[in-house]
This record gives sequence, C-alpha cells and structure tokens, in this order.
Amino acid sequence: MIRLHYYIVTIILLLCCTPSTDNAAETPSEYQIKAAYLYNFAKFIRWPESAFSDQSQPLVIGILGENYFDGELNPLNSRSVHSRPIEIRYFRTLKEVETCHMLYISTYEYTERASILKGLQNRPVVTVGESPQFADSGGVIQFVMIQRRLRFIINLDAAKNHQIQIDSQLLSLATEVLEAAR
Repeated sequence: MIRLHYYIVTIILLLCCTPSTDNAAETPSEYQIKAAYLYNFAKFIRWPESAFSDQSQPLVIGILGENYFDGELNPLNSRSVHSRPIEIRYFRTLKEVETCHMLYISTYEYTERASILKGLQNRPVVTVGESPQFADSGGVIQFVMIQRRLRFIINLDAAKNHQIQIDSQLLSLATEVLEAAR
C-alpha cells in the first residue's frame, strides 16, 4: 500500500513539474519578431559611406523612448551586418541620438513623432516605428498588424531623403511601398 501511494505521489509530482509543451510557450513574442525584423532589415539596406567614420565603426541600432524589447535585442550584439558588428543603444531623448543607423521610435514617443522625424531629417538614419501613420508622416519603415501577423510598410521617399538605399527584395516583402507618383 505504501508503495502504491509512493508511485501515485511521484506521478502527480512529475505531471505538475514537467515543463509544458503548450504551443503558446514556443511562439515568439511580438518584440522577438520585431528584433528579428530589425536585424533582417539591416541586411537589405545600404547606408552612404558618410554614415560611418571608418570601416570598423559598428552598425548602431537605437531605441528611442520606452524600451518594450526587454532584452530581445541583446542577441544582435553578437551579430554583424555588411561586415560591421551590431551595437544596440538606448536613448531617452532625441538630443542623445548622435551616431545611429537604424532608430526604432517607441510608440511612447507618438505625440512627439513629428518633431523627432524632423530632427532626423537629412541624416542617414532608417527610422522604424509602429504608431499609426508613421510612414505617412515621414518614417522609413512602419510595423503594422494585419490579421494578427506583423507586417511592414516602407516609405521609399523618406528613405531617399535619408540617403538610404533599400534593396528590391525587401521592398517586395513590404505590405505597401509609399512613393510619390513620378
């Protein structure tokens, strides 16, 4: 009887302590996906040579405002793009943003979006955001949710104003490409 009781308790403990194989636990978070997008965007973007002081300068990906990534960008610090190491930097204000090649503008900064984009005008910075009409307002790449899937819009005119070249492969993956009629 004691043996049977021991086995039942052991089975219950094993069932309670075994990690769940629930699919939700395996699904990447929204910001893990966004971090992967930022890395892959960088692979298909060309900055002017003037954006870098020398051949060893890292490609800086910055976050302006509230950091919702919660460490999801940390793995990018060990990667490189175009033979340049990636460096992640966090900025609280636009004044802190000096050297930055790709800048994710948090939704927290939504009310200041126009002044932020104006402050970055004519600088070789790829601006990325998710607030409504971000691309229409002059942002280069806007994240959008379509049928619960993360997609993006590219403002090609804004990219050109920032002296940024975006590969046609990335353009073909965009949900929408904004460009003035020619």
